[in-house]
Amino acid sequence: MIGVITFHLLPNWVSGGWLGVPLFFIISGYLITTLLIQEYEHSGNIGFLPFWGRRLRRLYPPLVVMLLLTVFLILLLAPQQLYNLRYIVFSNLLYLYNFWAMGHGGSYFDQINGASPFTHLWSLSIEAQFYLLWPGIVWLLLKSRLKKIVISAFLVVGASISALLMGLFYSGANLNRVYYGTDTRIFAILLGAALAFVWPAYRLTTRLDREMRFYINVIGLVAAVDTILAFLVINGQAPFVYKGGMFALTLIMTIFLAIVVHPVSLLNHLLNQSWLNYIGKRSYSIYLYQLPVFVFYPKLVGNFHFSIWQALIEVALVLAISEVSYRYVETLFRHPKQRKQAWQWFKRRKLLLYPTAMVAALFLITIAGGLVRPEAGMAAPKSDLQKRLEKAQKDLAQQKSHTNQKQHDEAADTALTPEQSKLTQDYQITTDQYRYFSQLAITVVGDSVMLDVAPNLQELNDHLSIDAQVGRQADDAIPALINQIKTGHCADTILIGLGTNGNIRASDIDALVAAAGKQRQIYWVNNYVVTKPWQDSNNRELDEAKQNNRNFHVIDWYSLVKNHPEWLASDGVHPEATGNHHYARLVVQSICKDSR
Repeated sequence: MIGVITFHLLPNWVSGGWLGVPLFFIISGYLITTLLIQEYEHSGNIGFLPFWGRRLRRLYPPLVVMLLLTVFLILLLAPQQLYNLRYIVFSNLLYLYNFWAMGHGGSYFDQINGASPFTHLWSLSIEAQFYLLWPGIVWLLLKSRLKKIVISAFLVVGASISALLMGLFYSGANLNRVYYGTDTRIFAILLGAALAFVWPAYRLTTRLDREMRFYINVIGLVAAVDTILAFLVINGQAPFVYKGGMFALTLIMTIFLAIVVHPVSLLNHLLNQSWLNYIGKRSYSIYLYQLPVFVFYPKLVGNFHFSIWQALIEVALVLAISEVSYRYVETLFRHPKQRKQAWQWFKRRKLLLYPTAMVAALFLITIAGGLVRPEAGMAAPKSDLQKRLEKAQKDLAQQKSHTNQKQHDEAADTALTPEQSKLTQDYQITTDQYRYFSQLAITVVGDSVMLDVAPNLQELNDHLSIDAQVGRQADDAIPALINQIKTGHCADTILIGLGTNGNIRASDIDALVAAAGKQRQIYWVNNYVVTKPWQDSNNRELDEAKQNNRNFHVIDWYSLVKNHPEWLASDGVHPEATGNHHYARLVVQSICKDSR
């Protein structure tokens, strides 16, 4: 839970925090399988209905309450998220949401384009599907009288097949298929289950000699360090993650769990802390309410600017709501005696009972009214921004590279045409600036902000080589740009617009500067993403690179736009038409100024 929450709040600090979900899958597979094996060993059978009843009472009421509250908040604060809401709610109630999200949901790693308060619920659907089918599978495996080590080996093979499917189905253009798919994510649960057959905690002995204890602790320490490092540095959008990387990390985390559950291990004692147990007992409610709080809190605050203090407030809200959910929803529905006591308490206070019932009825009627609205059954229409980005992406796909075009001095004395003169007026640039920029060979690399501005830059220089994509990360784009430099396909002037979607690493900047050499000039437009934690750190990295390298220049978009929110689209990140003009003007003026 700590990894997942920190990833959602501070992805530049804990870029691999999403690995908390496969770690949870391992734990779930291990614990549930252990309980089923124990039940079979004690009674010679597995009670399917009692098992499903316990799981349903434990998981379903908190989910239903969370869905109802979130729908109410959408109707109140975010009507733009009403689209597809009916499908989202009912697929979650049927525990099929991960299948719906594969084709219709947003990317789990999309930090900019309207984060959904439901994105994280995909894992609950996979868990529920596991609970539905696994008791019968375990019963058949145990009835077969195969040795447990053989059963464990079969499960490892099954996990390997799942990981292989992840690699085969991987596509950078459609990450949802492998990220949300049951078949491509079940390997973590199967590895946990395999461990339960050969390493059940209730059979592990404390009678180990000093040498064995030493080996167990060393293995545990190595696995723990590897797990923590993975949480800190692994980029969940990197191709290697889906081509065996996640499977390898899951194997390491399975070893980590095996050592943690051993009663003689140091990790067993270190992790048995009251505050960790507190979080663990409330982890389900914490998981449910984290994204709704992170999505709606900025809307409630208004003019939200990310800071550590704001993040701490959000975490405190998650913990407070989770405590209420744990005490009055989870615990209440799990224990019939407590439900009976709560009902008796209300019956003795009739003045409270009837108003509460009326408020609840009004609440449910409001939600039902929202779910039957036509929009709730429709996909969201494309915004003007989405249409612009799609058109720009299509235009760029058809564009030919012109990095070896004639230089500006050929047109230095040529009079401007009326159309060119109008461009200088529209963009508020001088004739000399236009002449210089319009004939300059430039390689442009960027994310969706640069993609949005691309038509304006092409209007001023029709032979730019532009490579810009929605959702692009700096650590993905820079290696590709370095490869262009090494293969001679890069102009002497490089314009970069990256950092909107995540952190910029100093090592990537250093590698780029080293590859570019002193003859190339690098211009990097800094970031304006006030709701995200990486804005300030990215801009600091760029300023430091500027101080250390004479051919590295920072185009200060942040300082220009921070006092002009009217230049930006509703997301507060991408420029609108006026903003695009100012962005392009700033690029032209900055390149012309630094070229002198």
